[in-house]
Amino acid sequence: MELLTLSEIVQSIVEETRGLEPEIADGITLKQVDIPFTQIELLKEKLGLKTLNQNFIDYILKYNWGNFGFLAYQFGYNDADGLNWLVQRNLDYEGFTALKECGFIIIANGDPYTILLECVSGKIFAIDSETDLDKRIPIAESFEQLVRGMGTGQYACWNKQEAEFIKLMDGTTNSEGMLFWHSFVSYY
Repeated sequence: MELLTLSEIVQSIVEETRGLEPEIADGITLKQVDIPFTQIELLKEKLGLKTLNQNFIDYILKYNWGNFGFLAYQFGYNDADGLNWLVQRNLDYEGFTALKECGFIIIANGDPYTILLECVSGKIFAIDSETDLDKRIPIAESFEQLVRGMGTGQYACWNKQEAEFIKLMDGTTNSEGMLFWHSFVSYY
């Protein structure tokens, strides 16, 4: 097993949702969109960010993350053509000031982890309700790697290949990050 590409992830979702009612399939299908760059400027202004990783910007503007999720992780809700979901999720977070001071923003929510982007480096981390920010778990080197990992993990769950997925991720992340990936596919 290898990490799926974004087009392979989209295709796997299309195949898995074939036959579902359109309004159900629409909410779980990753689609390309053209979100204007002005949304990034607005995001930075509203969250008080000076820097935002270019890899993250490139991917966040290309797809409908504001109405999409992988398994138990939701990137946004009811905002398929903007970044309001990202702004609201961060501003609604009680510890947002501390996050911002450390250079992080929330990019996805799930159970049990919240997914964070380190704004300058683009590295991805996870925290849970009992984890201090300084004990965050590194889970991906970039937003692209996170998405490809999550998409591949979702595919693995749909095809009962969780063990193969864990073996793959064990070669791409450190042992600390494996806590997240085991949890993501519920494989212990």
